[in-house]
Amino acid sequence: MKPKKNIRSHQNGFQTVFVLAAFIVVASSAFLGFAKQASQSPAVPADISQFTGAWAAEHMGTPYFILELHKENGTLAGGIRVCSFTTSGEGEHADMTITNKTLSANLPIHNLVISGKSISFDWKDPDGDENHLKFERTAENSGRLSWQGLPADAKMPIILLTKQTAKAS
Repeated sequence: MKPKKNIRSHQNGFQTVFVLAAFIVVASSAFLGFAKQASQSPAVPADISQFTGAWAAEHMGTPYFILELHKENGTLAGGIRVCSFTTSGEGEHADMTITNKTLSANLPIHNLVISGKSISFDWKDPDGDENHLKFERTAENSGRLSWQGLPADAKMPIILLTKQTAKAS
């Protein structure tokens, strides 16, 4: 007598193979989608060099504000050196008086966020006050710095910055 074939066990085997194959296809598709997304949205834009360098503001030939930016471990980092000055008025043409021409030590910036041709960051000034600033490149070697989130009665002038070129020795 011939042994009977168990059709039910073959069906179960095919179902198991089908379920495993479907799982592998779904898992592979999800992994490839995640890998593609990760490669298309890096944490830092590919060209942070547009911001690197020393960006300075001068008043009557005296530098009073210098934003220094550099690459550090693949990201943008930096600090600000500033001298003592007072302003009156608003906008790009506020009256300014430099009260001490000595630039401070480089005070670090933090919480830096890059968005297109602008960066925003936080900075503690020499008095220890926390400032929220935004630097926007307006041309290849120029930009404007503005204070963000100030109270309605506080007015700070926009600071025009120029990228400094390396001096030949």
